Amino acid sequence: MNEPKRKTYWLETYGCQMNKAESGYLEYELQRHGWIPVKKPEEAEAVILNTCSVRKTAEDRIWGRLGFFRAQKKSHSFRLVLMGCMSERLKEEILNEAPHVDLLVGNFQKHRLVDVLDHGDAPPEVAAGAGGKASAQQAHQEAHLVDTGEYRFAERHSLSGFRAFLPIMHGCNNFCTYCIVPYVRGTEVSRSPESILAEIRRLQTAEGSSEQTIKEITLLGQNVNSYLYRDQGGGTLTFPALLRRIVPILQDRTWLRFLTSHPKDMSEELIELIAAEPALCRHIHLPVQHGSNRILQAMGRKYTRERYLDLVARIRKTIPGVSLTTDILIGFPGEGDEDYRLTLELMQQVRFEDAFTYRYNPREGTRAFELGDDVPESLKQERLSEVIDLQRRVSREVKKRKLGRVVEVLIEGVSKKNAAELLARTEGDEMVVLPGSPRRIGTFARVRLRRLQGSTFRAETIETLDADGP
Repeated sequence: MNEPKRKTYWLETYGCQMNKAESGYLEYELQRHGWIPVKKPEEAEAVILNTCSVRKTAEDRIWGRLGFFRAQKKSHSFRLVLMGCMSERLKEEILNEAPHVDLLVGNFQKHRLVDVLDHGDAPPEVAAGAGGKASAQQAHQEAHLVDTGEYRFAERHSLSGFRAFLPIMHGCNNFCTYCIVPYVRGTEVSRSPESILAEIRRLQTAEGSSEQTIKEITLLGQNVNSYLYRDQGGGTLTFPALLRRIVPILQDRTWLRFLTSHPKDMSEELIELIAAEPALCRHIHLPVQHGSNRILQAMGRKYTRERYLDLVARIRKTIPGVSLTTDILIGFPGEGDEDYRLTLELMQQVRFEDAFTYRYNPREGTRAFELGDDVPESLKQERLSEVIDLQRRVSREVKKRKLGRVVEVLIEGVSKKNAAELLARTEGDEMVVLPGSPRRIGTFARVRLRRLQGSTFRAETIETLDADGP
């Protein structure tokens, strides 16, 4: 008699917050179907990698992990599942180079994975992979779950105690010349407002006495502020209109965030709504990518340097105290010394609170790939290091001016360096450390920012704000 299958899993997630949200939903579904997470991959019956293809460095890491798990398969048996953007982008290469991958799951088939893992004998269009026992061509014919279909929004995405991450749209229509996202996630699909509101209501309803009250919800999308839902009657709902429907159903003292915004879609209505509505965090992640009009045009960003600076000025005038962060891409094909200088100049002019900075690497299938990669890697790294140093100086100067202020924070966890201290975050997405008991995790407090330690504020509690807090 065969022993029952062990229903244990190990899940690794790479890349964006959308991937993390989808992994959160996957874990919820796995556990709902009796799957148990393990503390190390060697204990798992199913090893799942949720992948990213936005940058080559992410793919390189995943190829390394695939090599690691190839070796692991020699000592014990498990199913290896590769899902997400890398599965969409490189399915042929993976089928040829990694036949030990048992299931290859694209972005449009993630919702079917648990059923396939549970039942094993999947229909032909969702069959398991060759696992090294057949040719790559045969494996491809068995589909490996790579069929493209309509993206299906799943409920109960990423929920971590008092924080929830809620996708409201999927895909992107911008086709920036360097970006692979539209090719692996498809064009924009907006979720119905009814399902969004219903899920928020469910998230805020405790399903058991052990669950914490939701204190922060982050709305997700590759280009979240281009959300546009068209109903069957021909009516449309924009992102600001959606926010106006969400705010009234939020419980008292709940923060609402959203990621990520495109400058071309940051409307006056949205800016004014953030200024007027206390539930909306006064933090906007607004990727500029570059400071040169010539490079912005080559990137297909659909705005100019001047338009971006005007947008920043209007945001800061309308939303006092707003925190602005950004993305900056260095070494795009054709980037010259003057283009680079203009980027440094823009950074100094805007004075972002923080920036995610990275160097260009070609993504096959994008339009920029055809331009070549003519900026030497050594020069890219030199420029990137200078950009990072500049942003660190600016960030520290901006934060120093905030010392002495009293701000509201949401306490997220215990400091890894000191068990007697807590980690918290401001509505501007700035990290704060303060003394306190773990019982305060998931509560709001008003604190005074006393000093800086690296890029983190050290603070003291002025007032505990949650009525039910300790």
